[in-house]
Amino acid sequence: MNQTPQLMRRYKWLNRTVLGIGLASLFSDWSHEIVTTVLPLLLANLGGTAAWLGIIEGIADGVSSFAKLFSGFFTDKLQKRKRVAVAGYLLTTFCTALTGLTTAAWHVLILRTLAWLGRGVRTPVRKALLASAVTPETYGRAFGFERMMDTLGAIV
Repeated sequence: MNQTPQLMRRYKWLNRTVLGIGLASLFSDWSHEIVTTVLPLLLANLGGTAAWLGIIEGIADGVSSFAKLFSGFFTDKLQKRKRVAVAGYLLTTFCTALTGLTTAAWHVLILRTLAWLGRGVRTPVRKALLASAVTPETYGRAFGFERMMDTLGAIV
């Protein structure tokens, strides 16, 4: 008996979209964790205090939360979700990378806030893309795979 068709059906949920989103989550979280690790040292070198770190993280997280709220609302109306998700990932990537070039604590504040804006915009769109890429019966596998890749990025 040939079990290839059965095997293909079993892993049909692991399509290009799910794999692409998983890889994007892995690399995005990997880079985020690297910057988060060195951020206190960077701020200390720039003359920033622990209060600056709290202000930066508080504002960035607040902006991200509001961006998720609005992005989630508009995600259902969007026809070009992939473009919005890619734009969110690119904004996060570029602003995170530019953090190493900062010369003042307020530069870090602006870049971290913009990076988290990108993160907030992309998160609901990413989830909608995942949901539309698989069947309802395989939501758990697809979302579990994406979360696993994100966690792996934090570990690596």
